[in-house]
Amino acid sequence: MAADTSIWPVTKLSVSRRIVHIILNISAVIIFNPFSYGQAVKNQLPRFNLSALTSTYSKNYLASIFDKKISDTVQIVGLGEVSHGGYEPMAFKANLIRYLIESKGYRKVLFEFSDIGDIRAMRNYLTHQNTNDTSYINKWVKNGTFINAFASVLPGLLKWIKQYNDNHPKDMVQIMGFDIRAEQLVINYVLNKYIIPDNYKESQLYVYQLNSGIPDADKIALLNKWFTSNQPALRAKLAGEDFNWLSFYIHNVVNSLNYLIRNSKSKSEKSDAANLFRDSVMSENVRYLNANSKSIIWAHNGHIIRAEKKYMGNYLDQYFKGRYYVIATDFSKFAAVDVTNQDTTQNNSKKYVTRIFKSGPTTAAYNIQDKYGISEGIFFRQDLINMNIKENVNVIDVGGLHVFVPEYHNLFDALVVFSIIYPTPK
Repeated sequence: MAADTSIWPVTKLSVSRRIVHIILNISAVIIFNPFSYGQAVKNQLPRFNLSALTSTYSKNYLASIFDKKISDTVQIVGLGEVSHGGYEPMAFKANLIRYLIESKGYRKVLFEFSDIGDIRAMRNYLTHQNTNDTSYINKWVKNGTFINAFASVLPGLLKWIKQYNDNHPKDMVQIMGFDIRAEQLVINYVLNKYIIPDNYKESQLYVYQLNSGIPDADKIALLNKWFTSNQPALRAKLAGEDFNWLSFYIHNVVNSLNYLIRNSKSKSEKSDAANLFRDSVMSENVRYLNANSKSIIWAHNGHIIRAEKKYMGNYLDQYFKGRYYVIATDFSKFAAVDVTNQDTTQNNSKKYVTRIFKSGPTTAAYNIQDKYGISEGIFFRQDLINMNIKENVNVIDVGGLHVFVPEYHNLFDALVVFSIIYPTPK
C-alpha cells in the first residue's frame, strides 16, 4: 500500500525548533562517548523506518513488524508516550492506530482525557453521517487547547477516522475518554439532558439546588441520589447506550470528587493517594468502555506499562492477562518536550514551555545505544533479553518531573525508541 501523506501536514522547521536542534546536537557531541559497534546482537532486530512511523503511513511496513506480535486474541493495546509534550511518539501512535483499525479490527480508541469535557462532542461528529465539514475538527482541536505535540497529529488522525466511518457506516470507530475530571460539566449535562426532560415540574428543585452555591460535594451527592433512586425507571426508558453513558458519567463524577479530596491533602499524601486512586479508576473506566470489544488506549507510559500493582497498566494486565499488549515509547539521547509552565508571574503567561531532558543511564533506550550503538529501533522483550538489557524506561510527566521506571513485571511487550524527541514536527 502506497504511503498516504494527504492528511499529515508538512511543517517547516520553526526558529525555536532550529534552536532546540542546535542545542541538542552540541550537547550530544559533548556528553556522549563514541559508540561501541563490536558487540553482536543474537536476534536480527526489526529495521526502523522513521518516516513510516511518523510522517507517512505504511500499512505493509507496520504489518511486517507487528502483525505476528499482536495476535488476534489481544483485546487491549496500550500505546504509551514517554511525555505528553513530544511529537514523535504521538505521530507513531497515530499511524499505528490506523494500522490496528484497518488490519486488526480495533474499533475503539480510548484517550487519557475526560469524555464529557474533551471527547464526547468529537465522537458524535465522527459517528454521524453527512457531516463532511472537516474544518470542525480543526476548530475542535484548537478550542481544546491541547498540548502542541498532540494537536499536531490529532487533526490528521480524526479526519482519517471520519473518512473510515463514512465508508463503513455499520462498523464505525468510536473515540472515548477514560480520565476523571469536569465535575460541573457532568452536573449541567445530566440536569439538562435527563433530569429536566424526565419530569419538568419535579425537576425544579434539582435545578434550584444544582445551580445554587452549595459545595460541589453536595451537588454530586444529590446527583448520585437522583440516579440511584431512579435507576430502574431510567434503564427501562433510555436506550441501552444512552443509559450506559449516563451511568458512566454519574460514576465518574463521584470518583472525581474522591480524587479532589485526595488531591487536596498534603503534597506527600497527594502523590500516593490521589494518583493511585486515579489510576485505579481509569482502569475501571477502560474495562467499562471496552465492553468486550477491541480497544486501543492512548495514554502516558506511566499509565499503560506494568509498573506497579497499584497503577492502571497492572490492573489491566491482571484482568485481561494475555489479552493486554503494551507498546511503550522512549528516547536514547534527548527529549525536547513541552511541559507545564511553572512560572506563574504575569510576565510569563504561556501554559507550556519546552524543556530538554537527557535519557537516564539506567534505561533500556540509553543502554541499547551505549552498548550496541543503536540509537533508534523497535525492540520486543525477547530482543532485550538477548541483549541483556533491562526494561527500564524514561517517564516525563506533564509538569516536567523526570523519573526512571525500573524493571518490575514485564513493563512492556514492545519498546519504540527514538534518538531525539521534539515538541513539534520537523
